[in-house]
This record gives sequence, C-alpha cells and structure tokens, in this order.
Amino acid sequence: MKQTINLGAYGWLHEHWLNSFYPEDLPEDWRLSYYSNEFNTVLVPADYWQTIQVDDCEDWIDGVQPEFQFFIECHGSMFENVSLEGLSEALQILKPQLSSLVFLDEQQMGDTAKKQFGRLVEALELDVFGAAPDPMAQKIWRPESTQCGPFYSSFAYIEDELSDLRAARVLVEKFALHLKEDEKTAGQATMIVDHPRLQAGNISKFRSVLEVMGY
Repeated sequence: MKQTINLGAYGWLHEHWLNSFYPEDLPEDWRLSYYSNEFNTVLVPADYWQTIQVDDCEDWIDGVQPEFQFFIECHGSMFENVSLEGLSEALQILKPQLSSLVFLDEQQMGDTAKKQFGRLVEALELDVFGAAPDPMAQKIWRPESTQCGPFYSSFAYIEDELSDLRAARVLVEKFALHLKEDEKTAGQATMIVDHPRLQAGNISKFRSVLEVMGY
C-alpha cells in the first residue's frame, strides 16, 4: 500500500496569487479558508505568527477544513519577538490540527531559548523537523538530500516553481523511494513547496501528478 503524501505551500499570503488564484475582491482574512478548500496542509512562515493573537489562531482553525494540517516554522531567535506563554497559548488553539514544528535553516539558539523551546515541545507534544535544538528532531528531506548520506523523514521541503511537471514527477519518485526505505515513515508524509514565482495553479497540477502516481 502506497503512503499518502499531503501537499501544500509555504504560506498563503502571496500577493502574486491575487486574480490567478484568489478572487480580486477576496478579503485577506478569508484567504486561508479559500486556500484550505484546495490544499490540505500549509507551512506557516515565522513572520505570520510572530504578530498574531490568540483570536487570529481561533480564526485560522475555524476557517479551514477538518482534515487540514498546520506546520509551524521556527527559528533560532523565535522567543525574541514572542513570549513562551504567548506562543504556547496561540499554538494550543491550533493543537487539534497542528502537525509539527519546522526549522528550515540551521540557526543557533541560546541556552535560555533552548529550555523554552523544550518546554514548548513537551507541553504541546509535537514532532520537530529540521536542525532544531530538540535532540529528537527529524531531518527534512530535500531533493539534494540523497547526496548527504542515509536518513529518513516524512517531511519534504521543495524549492521549485513546479513549471516542469516531468521534473516534478522525478521529485515525487525520489521522495517516494526515500519513504519506502523506512518503516517508521509509514502513514502520511508531507511535501511543502516554496518559490518566489510559485503559483497555486502549479501546486494543483503537481497534486494531480501525485494522484496519478497513487499518492
């Protein structure tokens, strides 16, 4: 039985998606709900949640489909702009549909911040992906990851505008082969796509490739 691969984007507030994906008159507050009608997961950029309030998180989870999953981007200086208590309270609202915390880049974190992050992960009982201060963090699969030695991950980060569907199919095949090599990744996997010129329509086409391949 093939593994299910969920597909989503890095963020949903992309101005170049106006008219091409979002209707021109769609309020910004409604974009996540509109996005969740098309896709079932998203990686929330750090700059999205650094200024949000608990009410914003309530609006987020109230506006998406029941099966929708949030991944939250973290970084080394994350507690410089938000308190542990404030972030914990906000993420607790998302908890029913909060999948994991993700560190896209390797960043240093001070001892105090490490302790705070450890308490956050423990309180929310979340998985962590990337070069994080959590010793249990899983690596992120990237297209070049196969050149970096063997490891296994159910989370893929793809920096591509997906304009070439044949090349996109190769990405799926590589990630699927990676998943097949480890029983621990059985269940659901996730691919997040990010690129300055990425169009929502290309993600939809990419999802069709996944469906044709049985994922």
